Amino acid sequence: MTYDILTQRIKRLGNLPAMPSILARLCETLSQKSNQIDIQHVVQEISYDKSLAAQCLRLANSALFRQRGEVSSVREAVFALGLWRIRDLAFSSSLPLMFANLKSTIGKEVFWRHALGTAQVAQGLGHELGANGSEDIYLAGLLHDIGILVNGVLFAGEFGDVLAEAMKRKVPIEDVEQNILGFSHAESGRILAELWRLPVELAEVIEYHSRPQDQKSPNDVTLIVQAADLACQKLGLGYGYELQSDEAASLTRVWEPLCPRFPLARAFSEVTYTQLMIHLVSEADVLANHVLTPNMTTDHDVHCDCRSH
Repeated sequence: MTYDILTQRIKRLGNLPAMPSILARLCETLSQKSNQIDIQHVVQEISYDKSLAAQCLRLANSALFRQRGEVSSVREAVFALGLWRIRDLAFSSSLPLMFANLKSTIGKEVFWRHALGTAQVAQGLGHELGANGSEDIYLAGLLHDIGILVNGVLFAGEFGDVLAEAMKRKVPIEDVEQNILGFSHAESGRILAELWRLPVELAEVIEYHSRPQDQKSPNDVTLIVQAADLACQKLGLGYGYELQSDEAASLTRVWEPLCPRFPLARAFSEVTYTQLMIHLVSEADVLANHVLTPNMTTDHDVHCDCRSH
């Protein structure tokens, strides 16, 4: 199936959620140069969404980020977490809710745990290796497999067969999709990114995350997301089944492709990069528990704190 035909088919089938307006506005605001971003506007946008505001306060006061005193207002949370983490948290909190009522072949909690895990591990790897485009790494990791939801919602019957065969053979999902569907979740994910008008760079990471060598222009973010994706699958934050033993034997196949691109990666021994990835996946598991906790509430009142300082 050609890319154009697949695009038309997805548009015709519909039944996919539009991006929430708050995400679109945050993306638009944060696409500006840093010295032109209106912090107060960001605070107000978040304050209008009580669920997101509560999440920001909850995360800012969690052991993951809390450093000094209690954070009691959205404004304080924005400064404590930073603008990019606020955007990433908005996507992390909103996207699972967008797909919550859509029938899908794949278990949604399993999907979002892997997505959040990949995002967190990718961010950690990007920091350790000095990757370019660091502000986009988390979101790219979060959305890298969004095409799996597209396929699970719009092509439920066929995708059910994909999952069954992938689990039976213990191979990655994309190894089976082409034979059964005629396309992969990387392609349908790119189409959704375009329908949502996400940045081109992000859409390309989604399309090439499992084959960064095919990307026309080498990209740090794509390589980092691929490594994080594989690390999560090998260390228990995958799709509920183990990959065949030769694929899961070690993390060497995850790390080695990073070395030609990132000089800092060459300084790690097998012991040290294995310890690093185990640590990052463990932290990602904690974050996934935090974001996916049912009935997310905060013990603190949500204050807009719209005063200028």
